[in-house]
Amino acid sequence: RLATMRRAQAAALALVAASLGDTAHLRPRITVIISAVSFALGFSWWFHRKHLGMPVRLQRAMVQVGLCYRDETGVVVGPRLRKRPIRAGRNARLRWSLPPGVTLRDVLDRQEALEHCCNCELTCWMEDGDLHTDVLGHKVPKRVEFEKFYRHHRPHGRLLIGLGRGRRGALWGDLSALPHLLVGGMTGGGKSVFLRQALTHLLLDNSPKRLRVLCVDLKGGVELAHFGVLPHALGPVADGIEVAATALGTVRAELDRRLEALRRAGLRDIDEWIQAEMPEWPRIVVVVDELAELTVRELGSDKVAQAAQKAALGRLVEIARLGRAVGIHLILCTQRPDAEAVPGQLKANLPATVAFRVRSGVNSLILLDDDRAARLPHVAGRAIWACERLEEFQAIYLDGAESERLLAEKWGVATLDGTTGLVTRWSQSPQEWVGEPEEVGA
Repeated sequence: RLATMRRAQAAALALVAASLGDTAHLRPRITVIISAVSFALGFSWWFHRKHLGMPVRLQRAMVQVGLCYRDETGVVVGPRLRKRPIRAGRNARLRWSLPPGVTLRDVLDRQEALEHCCNCELTCWMEDGDLHTDVLGHKVPKRVEFEKFYRHHRPHGRLLIGLGRGRRGALWGDLSALPHLLVGGMTGGGKSVFLRQALTHLLLDNSPKRLRVLCVDLKGGVELAHFGVLPHALGPVADGIEVAATALGTVRAELDRRLEALRRAGLRDIDEWIQAEMPEWPRIVVVVDELAELTVRELGSDKVAQAAQKAALGRLVEIARLGRAVGIHLILCTQRPDAEAVPGQLKANLPATVAFRVRSGVNSLILLDDDRAARLPHVAGRAIWACERLEEFQAIYLDGAESERLLAEKWGVATLDGTTGLVTRWSQSPQEWVGEPEEVGA
């Protein structure tokens, strides 16, 4: 950088000299001015690098929180920076040589204090004997608009949903790879808005031939009502336990039909089925808003409802365990993230979690195996994404009326009195076929 600065200074002097022409008496004065400006810029860069830059601030904070070693002479030896930082905007990847006696566990125990000192978010891991840190310096916004978010470049994926913006930038998830998602948090935290925007994007981005949706809304059927009358819907929104059990039973039967078709064809999953140029199967997304109604709701002496509740939970567990291979995915939401509402047999098959603010550290531990969701700021839509790592982000906002308008513009006004397709014909909408439906793989 110093050599570049000197070359720029020489070029500036030559340009000024050429423009002055015969006014040679001004050249010494211009030279002094340019030299002074260059020196000021160079000193500012040096001072920032040595005293204000993120690597120096982080190194200073490490020593302050005790990640150091004092030798026999009393000299404090702190972590040393190895190689140059790899920068991406305000984010950087740093590599450190730790002093004797300091381990990764020591760093992780003091990670929260380091983040507070440097106003950043850290991801730390050990590799080849050195500490690697991703230092995320971007700020988390307080609001992320739907249109602005999806207008920008998106990664590759078959069932992409936008999550929001964190310190790394835009966060995305691919349901086809996850393959299931758990969304939890207290009332008013932003779960319903997150679910609305994710479904809206999926339905705008995929035709009914590629994606079908089953919505189970056990909070009255109001939040998801307009999704149940689209061409993608397998039927109206299920707003009762018995109706939900029946709908989930139909999805479970389709799962069995697809598994049988894969066995007959000698294939392992839906990706191999597509590569073999077999009849296309649409992916199916099952959305359940308020999972606790299917797991822990007290039904008194109603034997029929109790049997339906037990059957619905059993089918959810089976879909979570077997659905990935045949392209059936779950998005489960709950405002009661405890061990009873999210049973272990179900939680074990939900590898990705979006955790909005919760009441207690116990609820956060159920969702994340960490108490960070209980310490989120009181900002509507602020959440933590847990998939391989924990990352705080601001979820995308989409108003209900705007969601209905966008879907109506794309797919038109719903018809068929809310019933948009027969669940025995999974690859086409009802307007595209006449006659008896065929079985999958027939």
